[in-house]
Amino acid sequence: MRKKNILTKGKKAKAEQLALSNHLVEAGVLFASVCKTDPLDVEAWVKLAVIRCRLGQYAEAESCARRALRLEPNLAFAQQTLATILQYQGKAEDASAVLESGLAQRPNSSERLLNLAAMRDKQGRVEEAFKLYHRALDLQPDSPYVLAKQGDLLEKEGRLVESEDIIARGLAREPGHPDLNLVAARLDRRAGRHAQAAARLEAVLHLPMSPDTGADIHILLGQLHDLLGNTSKVLPHLLAGKRRLALDMDPDGRVRARFLAWIDTNRAWLSERLVAAPQSALASAEETPIFLIGFLRSGTTLLEQVLDSHPRLQALNEKPMGEVMEDAFCVMTQGKPDALANLSEEQIASLRQVYWREAARHGDRQANTLLVDKQPFNIIRVPLLWRVFPRARFILTIRHPCDIVLGCLMQKFGYNNLMSAFANLEGIAELYSHVMNAWLEYAQRLPLYWQRIRYEDLITNFEAETHALLEFLGVGWSDTVLEHTQHAQQRGIINTPSYHQVIQPLYQHAKYRWKRYETELAPIVEMLQPLIERFGYAE
Repeated sequence: MRKKNILTKGKKAKAEQLALSNHLVEAGVLFASVCKTDPLDVEAWVKLAVIRCRLGQYAEAESCARRALRLEPNLAFAQQTLATILQYQGKAEDASAVLESGLAQRPNSSERLLNLAAMRDKQGRVEEAFKLYHRALDLQPDSPYVLAKQGDLLEKEGRLVESEDIIARGLAREPGHPDLNLVAARLDRRAGRHAQAAARLEAVLHLPMSPDTGADIHILLGQLHDLLGNTSKVLPHLLAGKRRLALDMDPDGRVRARFLAWIDTNRAWLSERLVAAPQSALASAEETPIFLIGFLRSGTTLLEQVLDSHPRLQALNEKPMGEVMEDAFCVMTQGKPDALANLSEEQIASLRQVYWREAARHGDRQANTLLVDKQPFNIIRVPLLWRVFPRARFILTIRHPCDIVLGCLMQKFGYNNLMSAFANLEGIAELYSHVMNAWLEYAQRLPLYWQRIRYEDLITNFEAETHALLEFLGVGWSDTVLEHTQHAQQRGIINTPSYHQVIQPLYQHAKYRWKRYETELAPIVEMLQPLIERFGYAE
């Protein structure tokens, strides 16, 4: 038995080393071997769950985490691991239930409070997250991590004075804490203190920190050096940050491969039978959403804020109505190639109900308004959206493809595992080409009601472009759209990477920013050239 324990301990140690160096497949093999040798080793089951989650093997990961919890139901690390796996699968409510159950078991556990607070933060349930962080602070009044998380939420919500106070309190006790300095640098950026923010982050970059914090610091440094005009320092920081994210979330490229396969699946539904299918009798139904789509960093968040400031429009920002409806469609039809064309009136009515039921979960509808569903990646599921809502209006935002790719490199896109696929310029350019070529096929073959908005035109000729768009939507002009910046400030937290930009007046410094990096972008220009020409950006 002693020999067996020594061998098991050695395997676990080696597996840990392999995991740290991102040799995840090999680490998974060793942890699986330990679990087979000793099925009661709870730690090994949790570590195997973590490895399989990082490999994108969510079903297997969930099974391992649940096995660990059957052995030790109150283990906080296992609960957090299971919740993370469920969150990555889009099972937000199930993830919350796991953490809520753990907290109910031990309501005075700061670890469990922090786990649930982080989950609420990811879900956009900001006030609940605040309350949980406050409870954690009552238990750990000097915790720099908890102070940093509170300050982070306050900064994102625009409560800058409160954020500065709480971050100053933390820095007074621990001046070199990376998470505190990260939030402090974001506050410096808000105030235009770009050089101070960069110096602050450079000073802590060598210190131990989580991969997530390290990625955030590198990406923010890239953004700051861009604002400071230090062009040579920008891409090295951005690429370092994106590498950390990719190694942590998509080390073998499986997430990226699934994303490309998802695009191909949606394009496959665009059959000749679909194009020829009779329009649903529900086409004239009163409730028909407006879909605001476009690739990431094309100006969708700015336009969403403008439209939401109109009294006849209500915008929902990146809520999963389309995703939930697509899931229901796949369950309903098994996603067969002609599934869209073969939908019955009853099935279409059912899918519409799924959509509106999900929309109702994310806020009360305002009377006498049209719903604007701002979700950039709905661009991929346009055939389904059109089939269910054939009279829907689509707004497509576009921007110079090189600026899109550079902009995607310059941002960290939240907690979605999919976003780890945006790791380098070549990879982003390939994804962009796949998505936009899919759109071009949709627009050519389907009788869509759509209008294109160029980001560059919107920020230089705002009133004329907005007036034309509002006419297309049938709501007419309102002077309230001229106050979209103030409107954005009043809406509280905005869960997109550009949250700190859309509350500023329109600015020009990001227009054709790619030209400052023309040499670095040269390898991808050839790949993007057909779309550059197609969208009217050829010089």
